[in-house]
Amino acid sequence: GNHTKPEQFTPRKDMISARVSLLHVLMLAFFACSLPLASSFAAKKASKGRQAASTRKGFGAPPPTFEQVASGLKNRLPEAASSEACPCGSGQTYGDCCRPFHSESKWPQSPREVLQTRYSAFAYRLPAYIIDTTHPECRDWRPNKVDWIKDLDKQGMFDSYEFVSLEPGEEEAGSDDKEGFITFKVQLKAKGTGAGGESIEGQEMIISERSKFLNDGEPLCWRYAGGEVKSDVSGLDDVVLNR
Repeated sequence: GNHTKPEQFTPRKDMISARVSLLHVLMLAFFACSLPLASSFAAKKASKGRQAASTRKGFGAPPPTFEQVASGLKNRLPEAASSEACPCGSGQTYGDCCRPFHSESKWPQSPREVLQTRYSAFAYRLPAYIIDTTHPECRDWRPNKVDWIKDLDKQGMFDSYEFVSLEPGEEEAGSDDKEGFITFKVQLKAKGTGAGGESIEGQEMIISERSKFLNDGEPLCWRYAGGEVKSDVSGLDDVVLNR
């Protein structure tokens, strides 16, 4: 009888899907915390509109604080997260590894700690920590943390991906003792559909980045300051995607 041949991904479709996904990874805040310029512009415009409306209203409820907005956002924390293996791959439980950083009991004292705790913050969907550990030198750092965290929540927390693994390299010294670098790889597994509506369930990709970290600020700690991101997708493997 007639059999319907299962739909196969053509190389062109795979490339388009991978390219869109990778640009999403880069531009929507994977360690770079960046958002599309249009979104940033819209957020600034909306902020001005809210300020004008507030002025017109006179008295009224104060706008929500960064902490209030952050506390109302969904996360991906398992019920027994503290006793489970930490997503960063350290071999420790989350309670003994990254949780003290996410709860602000500790702050990163090395580039590696920034990398691992930010990775687990993405895995568990904790955008406030991503913002708190982004250095102002990062090109997409934003002074309005409330608008920033709302945008991250909408577009930058990788709800279409499962975080499979982190492979950090060795720390590299910078120009002084307040600058450091790490080259690392992150493996992601796609969920749902791609930009064209095709199923991408289970597709995996590897993103590599050489990240820069700086040690200063208040509280004094290491923070992420930028990086060059590449992928393992054929045709893009030697391209720096976030220039």
